[in-house]
Amino acid sequence: MWTSTLELDARRVLLTQLIGRFYRDAYFSSFSPLQVQNLPRQPLPDMGWVRVRNRLAGICGTDLHLIYGDADLRTAPTAVPGLRQSYPGHEIVGEVIEIGDHVQRLQVGARVALQHGPNCRAAGIQPPCRSCAHGSYNLCVNSSRIGQYAIGGGWSEEMLIHEQQLFSIPSYLSDEQAVMLEPTAVAVHAVLRRLPQPGEHILIIGAGTIGLLTLQVVKALVPQVTVSVLARHSFQVEQATRLGASHIIYPQDSYHGVQRATGAKLTHGFFGNKMLHGGYDVIYDTVGQRNTLHHALRWTRAQGTLVLVGLNLHLMHIDLTPVWYQEINLIGSTSHGTEVWPLGSQQRTSTFQVATELIQRGLLHPEQLITHHFALNNYKHALMTATNKADSRAIKVVFDYSLLPASVVPNVRAAGRHRHPLAHIPPLPEQYYSREDEEAFEAAPVEQRTPVPSAIQATPPIPPIDEATWNAAMSYVSNTPDNEDTATAMPSLRKRYSRKLPPDEQGSQEAQANDDAQKVHAPIARRPSRPSTSSATSPQPILLPTEQPSTQIPTMPQSSELLAEPEEEEAQTSEVERSASVQRPLDEDQAAAAEAIAAQELASESFDVPDDYAGQSDTIEEPDSHFARENRRNETKLPQKASHQVEETQTGYVRPRPRHRKKR
Repeated sequence: MWTSTLELDARRVLLTQLIGRFYRDAYFSSFSPLQVQNLPRQPLPDMGWVRVRNRLAGICGTDLHLIYGDADLRTAPTAVPGLRQSYPGHEIVGEVIEIGDHVQRLQVGARVALQHGPNCRAAGIQPPCRSCAHGSYNLCVNSSRIGQYAIGGGWSEEMLIHEQQLFSIPSYLSDEQAVMLEPTAVAVHAVLRRLPQPGEHILIIGAGTIGLLTLQVVKALVPQVTVSVLARHSFQVEQATRLGASHIIYPQDSYHGVQRATGAKLTHGFFGNKMLHGGYDVIYDTVGQRNTLHHALRWTRAQGTLVLVGLNLHLMHIDLTPVWYQEINLIGSTSHGTEVWPLGSQQRTSTFQVATELIQRGLLHPEQLITHHFALNNYKHALMTATNKADSRAIKVVFDYSLLPASVVPNVRAAGRHRHPLAHIPPLPEQYYSREDEEAFEAAPVEQRTPVPSAIQATPPIPPIDEATWNAAMSYVSNTPDNEDTATAMPSLRKRYSRKLPPDEQGSQEAQANDDAQKVHAPIARRPSRPSTSSATSPQPILLPTEQPSTQIPTMPQSSELLAEPEEEEAQTSEVERSASVQRPLDEDQAAAAEAIAAQELASESFDVPDDYAGQSDTIEEPDSHFARENRRNETKLPQKASHQVEETQTGYVRPRPRHRKKR
């Protein structure tokens, strides 16, 4: 199962913080404290344990501090062994899918939420500690000595946990309301630590999830109070105003804002020192940073109360003199426990039960604070969304396991490999069924009818070809010359070169030289020129004298000609065409004559191509290939050799070929 773990090892934390200054994704790397791994499913550790399949899990600010290593290892909570390695995600709603033999309160299919951490009752320690005896299980003094912790958390596919640590969710709560039970219980517990009185001035520092829930709880329990909210972002201001905040305090002008909201007297000292006399009656600090706590002590009236709700794992250097100077009550609040409920009674009730009752009565609407849903495999984007609130306008981000494909997380619903459904194959057309098959299928009873064994469409049979058509096609193929090589068949990819023929050689030597060139040296045969628009008769390619010109150029026959009889087709073929397609060997005299004629023709060649020349030359198309480059190199050398021979017969002197030395 996919499981998220947090290992707060000093080396991991320091290395991640160092690299995280330059590379933000270092907090999601293989060496970061947060690891998301696909681990094998484990059996239940004990008979009193249950297996929970998670549905929704929230991202808490405390989880973000631990992921980014935002903690000082010198603080008190980091000395607890259980905090060094844990499973993130404590805002959970899930479904019980397996129970142990000794489980009594829960059944398979029940919806549950994580309520308590390790405690004496879950571990079976007798007698329990004082905190567990009063119902404050999250303050258990034996939690660090318990051997077996829960396996998995909210950011895991499944969670194995003792049944005593779970809260059974009633049917009237939705999953969105149930996943917000834990932060709602935190706000309820903080407000009940110092319940405001009608007519008092209340300040809530922070407009995140806990701050806005605290605002809802205060307005639900004591609606006659005046509530101010210190908000940082514009969307938080909108939410606080909608939920009933009377004043908004902005961080840029906080002291003057508090002065206007409460009517206190502002005094100034040296080095920018400020102090308010007569501020708020109760302040709930849901941020818990050094700056907020430092100023909150100066904004509280004499004998007022400051409830520290936000968590901070850093050593603080703050001014605590207002605690004794103004007799301010500094109270801490962590998570939840048991409360005196109903108000004014002596009965103690679980904080989760109080929050559930307030939601049922319609006084609290925590589900309205959920702004983003993400699948677990997109956890990087989810964590960045929850961190960058200014850009994402996020309040509560949750992991929604219904968005996760079954092929990604191999859980109980998809323990095996995901298989794609078979593609739909349409039935066979009617023309592929025989009449006998249809009659037999209709005549058979319904229960005895067998489906078609294969749903793959058969290919229609190829119609037979008669002997006359076959002989006509073979006769055409055998009598069609195929002596065109690849170099002349491919279209030209380079510049076309043309050469001009002497006027006296265009008539007598063209036909005979063309036939000989096809027989002696087929690869250098010239392609017939295109029809000229300026002349009635186009010049023919140069042929060697040892080959007879063809009297007829074969063309593609029509469909009616292919059906002709073989005897008639053979009668139409002349002896000249048959002899032209046969290659005869040349004797030494004929080869010498052909070479002499080719040398004389190449000697008179000119490669100058006028711009107004149109169709009066033999066009040569040279493809861009190795063989074409070799032919061009040989053809360029032939005119030089012929000109040297002419110089030798006329002047008796042969001009030496220039030699080029290669530069080293």
